[in-house]
Amino acid sequence: MVENAALRAIRLLDLVPYIVSHPGISIAELAREFSISRDEVLKDLNLLFLCGLPGYTPLELIDISFDEESVVIRDPQNLAAPRNLNESEALIARIALAALEDSAPKSSAAYPEIVALREKIAKAFSSSIPASAITYSLDKERVMLENIEGAIKQELDLEITYNNVTKDSSTRRSITPISIIAEDKRTLVSAYCHSAKALRTFNLSQITEASTIERLTRADLERLEESRGSSAEVLIKEEESSFLLENASSLKELSNSRYQIDIFQPEWIVRSVLAGADSLELAQPIALRAEIAERARKALLAYKG
Repeated sequence: MVENAALRAIRLLDLVPYIVSHPGISIAELAREFSISRDEVLKDLNLLFLCGLPGYTPLELIDISFDEESVVIRDPQNLAAPRNLNESEALIARIALAALEDSAPKSSAAYPEIVALREKIAKAFSSSIPASAITYSLDKERVMLENIEGAIKQELDLEITYNNVTKDSSTRRSITPISIIAEDKRTLVSAYCHSAKALRTFNLSQITEASTIERLTRADLERLEESRGSSAEVLIKEEESSFLLENASSLKELSNSRYQIDIFQPEWIVRSVLAGADSLELAQPIALRAEIAERARKALLAYKG
């Protein structure tokens, strides 16, 4: 494959200041640093030997000497400083650094260096590309999903921070991830929760942090079904019901419009039925049905008041 002349010229502009700042570097080390072969390094060095300022007498040529073990430039002819980034290169670097800054833990030793370098490049190019013109948003759910999939494959546990929208609180818990359930409007993680000592389903969008840990205790996954909570029966009056669409994988159809669903938190099914009262009715259990009726009665009284 013939190398692009422009790319080679750019490499030569980088090669000169690098050799100046690393006098005596070997050809093998240069090849590793620039990801090229030994023969390509020799071709570049021989070309530099013939380069210089206009006039091109021996006085204006780059003064370079080299052998296998040592490369030295004594007179770089105004090329001692590394080339500056152009506007496009600066933009690419700033976006990449913003991505690193967003994904790297703030406790990481590299984090302040990433921030400092991004701010330095932003300041140098602020006239052409203002800092406010660049925004970056990490697809955190995708990253989280990859971490969970990796934990499942490597048979590791996870420590997660989970936002419980029903209780409006966050909890820290250890789980053994079992599988990932992809639905139309959400992604669920089926896992054994070591805090609850039972099988639980977690909404991926409500997991704010997840880190892998060694699996210290192994749950009997074949008996996890026994640890499921109670179940409820619901009547769904509309095919386009949001409850039906969001919980399709968890619903078991009993008859026309009647479904069974496992519930781990009674409060969740109570709130779900109240929120979707126009298309959803709880048939069983009777105790939760009575709770829903009582809350609806109090809400109506509050409106009258």
